[in-house]
Amino acid sequence: MGPARVFAATSGRVLTVVAAVAALAALVGSAASGGLGELLRYGAIPVLGLVVVWALFWYPQVEVSDGEIVLRNVLRTVHIPWPTFRGADTRLSLTIDTTDGRFTAWAAPARSAMGARADAAAPGRPRLGPPRRGRSESDGHTADVVALEIAARRESLERAGHLRPGPPPTGVHVTTTWHLRMIAVVSVLGALAVAGAVLG
Repeated sequence: MGPARVFAATSGRVLTVVAAVAALAALVGSAASGGLGELLRYGAIPVLGLVVVWALFWYPQVEVSDGEIVLRNVLRTVHIPWPTFRGADTRLSLTIDTTDGRFTAWAAPARSAMGARADAAAPGRPRLGPPRRGRSESDGHTADVVALEIAARRESLERAGHLRPGPPPTGVHVTTTWHLRMIAVVSVLGALAVAGAVLG
């Protein structure tokens, strides 16, 4: 066993920084060309774009720890206790099979279209490929890499006697938390952007 490992995309964070710079430039340009009125009418548009990019490419991640697997997706976070875990599929993206259903990780896509076709052509072969050398944890966020970590963590828990086969204990279930504040912020900014475009 060991510390929790978090998988997220460095490329997505770079894209978010670029979007932030672009949004700031748009806001400054609006204020400089049309003053406060222009900023109020159209300022919600670049801010909305930044929030959407952040929600899609910065915020999502997968965390694997001794207690659970956490899938932080765009609209909700899924907590998967180990006793509910039944397997992982990596053909299209990381999908976790549990006693409460199947859950997909937004932050762990399939490694490539070519790899997915190779897996489909050889269904008897394990779908998990080794991580590439020289990649940091945040870069190695493909479904294969995360699934390998999940398999290794599960094996260590079983060897230590913390995880046993069979149904989960009574009351142990997958839990889901919706990102209500994020949804509300996107909804408000979307409404302001539409209103500004219509009134402008």
